[in-house]
Amino acid sequence: MIVKIKQIHSNVKQQYDIESDNFYFKGVLGNLSRLQTITMSGADTVIKGTYKISPWYNYIPLLHLFGITEKVRNFLLYKNENFCGSVMLLKQGKYKSCYRMELSDGKTFSFYCRSKGSFNYVSVYYDNIQIALIETYLCVTDFKYTHKLYICDSFSAFADFLSFFVLYYAGFTFTKRFHMQVGSTYAKSWSVSRYNSKYDEKWREKNFPDDNFFGKTSLSVDKEKI
Repeated sequence: MIVKIKQIHSNVKQQYDIESDNFYFKGVLGNLSRLQTITMSGADTVIKGTYKISPWYNYIPLLHLFGITEKVRNFLLYKNENFCGSVMLLKQGKYKSCYRMELSDGKTFSFYCRSKGSFNYVSVYYDNIQIALIETYLCVTDFKYTHKLYICDSFSAFADFLSFFVLYYAGFTFTKRFHMQVGSTYAKSWSVSRYNSKYDEKWREKNFPDDNFFGKTSLSVDKEKI
């Protein structure tokens, strides 16, 4: 499955179109702060993420030196008002951070980030096996970013939650609120991480040989029903 997540408003509003061959959602981030509620609304499904402040000890500097993982940026997840899990950033040491999503059904996904040239990549793992990849093009117009989420068919049932992660991650990583810039921005970036090996540059080519970031994706969802 391929999901395209396109930012359609920036600056004073942060809004997204999220679409695949199977669904269409509207995504909204907080206008004032990255800690505001995140919402994905579809035909019969609403997924929300609400910020929950972490226990005070997670903010102690150099906590990892004592073998303790810092858990920050914690959002609680709700699907149609029912609690269904959480997503957070784990700081495990210098240059050693990753995101984790824990669902109430017992599924846990880990997200490893890497910037390389004009793209930012997030490799998604379940039980130490990569099951998805998020690609974000860093060259943008009016700071409106486009993301592509590639998911193995065996995990397509979790496409809504993985799409939500893209909004959550974008809110902390890419979103520019109240910017005054109009026009195109060209950027390149290289990250330093002890998890760089989690990014397999051949994964998308092996699992989605007929597509690339700029390739055409067939999207047939009827938006008029949303």
